[in-house]
Amino acid sequence: MKREGNRDAAGTGLRPAPAGIVPFFSYLPEDPEEAQAIFQSLQIKDQLEFVLSCRGKERLRALFLSEHPEELVQSLPELEIFLTVKDLGEKDALDLISTSTAEQFQYLLDLELWKKDELDPKKILHWMEILLECGEEKVTQFIRASDLEWIALLLKKFLHVTTLEGEPLEVRDRIPLFTLDQHYFILFRKPETRVVFQPFLEIFYRVDANGYRRVMEAQIVELESELEEEGYRLRNARMADYGFPNFEEALEIYRFINPDTPLLKEGFLATTAQGEAGRGGSTFYLTFQEEGPFLASILSKVDDPSEVDRLKEEITLLCNKAIVADSVDRFTLEEMGRVAEKVFHTLNLGLQYLSREEEERALEILRSHPIQKIFQCGVGATLLLKKKAESILKGRWFGGDRENLVFLDPPHLERFAGILKKRPGFYRNGRVEDFKSLRDLEEMKVFLESLEVIVRTLGETLAVSPLELRGLDLTGCHPGDWRELTLSTVFLTSIANQVLFKVFRFGAIDQSRLKELLSHILDRNEQGKGVVRMEIEEGIRNWIDSVQEDRGRREHLLAFWDFCRDLFEEQYGRIPSGEEVDPRFVKGLLIRK
Repeated sequence: MKREGNRDAAGTGLRPAPAGIVPFFSYLPEDPEEAQAIFQSLQIKDQLEFVLSCRGKERLRALFLSEHPEELVQSLPELEIFLTVKDLGEKDALDLISTSTAEQFQYLLDLELWKKDELDPKKILHWMEILLECGEEKVTQFIRASDLEWIALLLKKFLHVTTLEGEPLEVRDRIPLFTLDQHYFILFRKPETRVVFQPFLEIFYRVDANGYRRVMEAQIVELESELEEEGYRLRNARMADYGFPNFEEALEIYRFINPDTPLLKEGFLATTAQGEAGRGGSTFYLTFQEEGPFLASILSKVDDPSEVDRLKEEITLLCNKAIVADSVDRFTLEEMGRVAEKVFHTLNLGLQYLSREEEERALEILRSHPIQKIFQCGVGATLLLKKKAESILKGRWFGGDRENLVFLDPPHLERFAGILKKRPGFYRNGRVEDFKSLRDLEEMKVFLESLEVIVRTLGETLAVSPLELRGLDLTGCHPGDWRELTLSTVFLTSIANQVLFKVFRFGAIDQSRLKELLSHILDRNEQGKGVVRMEIEEGIRNWIDSVQEDRGRREHLLAFWDFCRDLFEEQYGRIPSGEEVDPRFVKGLLIRK
């Protein structure tokens, strides 16, 4: 974003903010007095923008350079308060928490105390300690701003309250109960919780004695389950106001939209008129935009302040929805960061797909389409591939049985299983990750085309299918379990039969013929490692030419052969010439002992 009016070195000591969706100022001078003078010379709007451009301790330092820090703190979006507290740690953020509004503090509790639909007692105790450390004024603010049912729920897990009506005096004297009004007697369920809740109750009684009695009565007559159910309902209503919708609404971001269908230009009111999206967006989420390099590049070209604000707001709302849709248990920086990364990966993919990486077209799409729609197009592109994968799984060879996927070699098995997931993933570096770019999409498309050609060709030319493979008698063979057979094993064993018996078929090779087989197939290179002979290579390529006329499909079969050849050379090429082969320690062939 290009800003006008940022003071230069001669004015305030701050350099102008660079263009881009996340503006930032250079750091203030180290000298406290100079830094304070510069900061206070800024207008409130610029002070707030500077604060939002900082993180952690730098943000806290900037806030308290102000003559009226509480005004700045209370102007921050609730999400930014939460993120700052998590960055610093609660103990180091007491000054920030103390000056927050009642709504900002409630937001902290709404994100911190719940694990799914249940309150976490450890978190309640921790945050009640924080509240007390902020001072009596903050406790008073909390009591006056909170629904009595909410306070009753927080206390319910820690107190047992009774009126001791009808009990003789000696019984009352014998039971070590705490009371403030000689009517409601309190037993702290755990002694260590008394140091937190007794001071809170004492302040509560002084501030609102009538409310205190109503909460004490609720401790006696109300069921915890009913209080918690109502508390969770109200919490979700508050969260919806901040851009965290209910689960069903959040799932809308994963609804299939065909990215090949021309998008209708839509207004932005529906995507920006609710929750956090109306509060300026989150700078935290935007720190992850480099996870989508193409997207980040296009975002940096947006220089209209109103467009920048709109994009920030929509990205924030989208990330909030993704947090709900992905059922994040805990609002931690790590989990929120993981979700933000996923959002930017998918946005990057969607924008690349729609624009075909033409920058001018991408910029126009960014300006004319809601961010959520671009995200859904990224999702849709992966779902189209999943649909293709499902058609292969349901096809003639796999027969719709997922157990038959074991015949795929690593990493082909992992790649195919990844794309079949509920939210399709891309297998890389030993794990299933997000699709991040158009390149990932194209690579997966090629993989699926290749797999379809391979299973069809092997099924037709070798007359093998999962049904036949699962029915083989593997007694005395290695591997001895059909679940250890793979497509490369089928292909290489068939080639071995062609070399030994001039018959291209799948059948176990006797261990006694292995040395002969290797002498026919392998030559030794200068390093002494066995490599497949050129005539074998040529024979395989001629066979592929004979069974597949289509050039693209031939390329897929040749790539599969390259994979199988590399596997064979790795497994058998390292065995010294003439040495006996122990089938327990090699893969790639079905061997009969």
